[in-house]
Amino acid sequence: MKDAQTGLFLNRIPYVKIGDGPNPIVVLNGGQAFVRRPTPARTVRDAKRIARILPSGRPLYIFGYDPAPPAGYDVETIARDFAEIIRSEIGPAALMGISFGGFVAMRLAADHPDLVERLILMVSAHRFSTEGRHSINRQLECAWQGDLPGLMSEFGTVFRRPWFNWLIRLRLRQERLHLHKKMSDPETIVRGLAAVAEEDFGGDRSRLGRIRARALIVGGTRDQFFDIEAYRETADMIPAAQLKLFEKETHMLPVERARAVAQATARFLRPH
Repeated sequence: MKDAQTGLFLNRIPYVKIGDGPNPIVVLNGGQAFVRRPTPARTVRDAKRIARILPSGRPLYIFGYDPAPPAGYDVETIARDFAEIIRSEIGPAALMGISFGGFVAMRLAADHPDLVERLILMVSAHRFSTEGRHSINRQLECAWQGDLPGLMSEFGTVFRRPWFNWLIRLRLRQERLHLHKKMSDPETIVRGLAAVAEEDFGGDRSRLGRIRARALIVGGTRDQFFDIEAYRETADMIPAAQLKLFEKETHMLPVERARAVAQATARFLRPH
């Protein structure tokens, strides 16, 4: 990806930019962005993967997270920082939040409607399922204890295809002794996961009702973090939302069904 540019917004928020021109798309990455160290090589790899599920020909910005979050770090703080960046550096844009990034995207779209032209929630909803909540709590416990292999083992069954899960587990075994070099320090992970665990923006229906942008919610019926009910509730609470559920797909839907997801996002982002 020769045209990928990397840098920092606000001197601390890592980002990748791909392409130039009008009609920008801003992507708020998932929680892996604060679990693993944000090296330039990793952010470019993430950008390449994300670009596959979005239409080409538009500038694409992919935001990471503060690698040294302060005490009291929460989704409101993140959304405020991202809104400042969009307002000063990019201008109104289509906004996509992936997984945990969807929590931030919903708050940003509700609190700063002038900045969000379209909203995509990719494998994300306004709340976790019971299974998803339990997983986040287990991840938090592992991070508190400095158990990085235990934390990463939570992602060993996220794919629909069993052999993908086998490869993930094999890779984790191979990296076990070197995880501390590739992952953020436990305090950073705890603060990021705590921000996720404490978020309840959709607990008050009127908050999501403030989102003015047309919205597309994309998920799988076997998502391990967001269940069908959470997806449907979110679509019901956002006034101009449509829901696209893929049967039998998991939280790794954007990876395993990238072409079908790209078709859905392209249709949604097409000018009307």
